[in-house]
Amino acid sequence: MTRHQQHGDEEFVTIVGGDAEEISRTFREQGLAEQDYSIVHRIGRHRFELAPGQDLHSLLDGRALVAATYTRRAR
Repeated sequence: MTRHQQHGDEEFVTIVGGDAEEISRTFREQGLAEQDYSIVHRIGRHRFELAPGQDLHSLLDGRALVAATYTRRAR
């Protein structure tokens, strides 16, 4: 799971996993609903891009992944 705070009023969490159930389980285990996070868009296949000089394929080890991004207003 990757967390980052964007300048402004929202915080984002993106969960990356092998399937939707794995992502949903992680969301529950992290207690993100209780922390007021809600999904930005449906869970689905994502294409990941990195800045020049990064090797995406070796980073992800060729694994098929899905992702979901959740957001909440900054506290």
